[in-house]
Amino acid sequence: RQVAVKVIRASRRDSQFTHRFEAERQALARMSHPGIAQVYEAGDTEDGQLFFAMEHVPGEPITDYCDRERLTIDQRLELFVEVCRGIHHA
Repeated sequence: RQVAVKVIRASRRDSQFTHRFEAERQALARMSHPGIAQVYEAGDTEDGQLFFAMEHVPGEPITDYCDRERLTIDQRLELFVEVCRGIHHA
């Protein structure tokens, strides 16, 4: 399967940065919502870089999608509400 990978170079690692990265990974791993990408794997690379692999979600800017599909104001607001539900879940 195709995934998106987030990697943090070992040169950027300090205890505070590592803590924030780990908190982000754990928060994403706990979430189960159709509007939030799923984390599949996390860990360290052989050379000590932190990473996590998550669901790849291809897409385009929401405004481009709305314009291309010629969504009405009501349809755009419905889409916006869906996005807000994902954010609220997070």
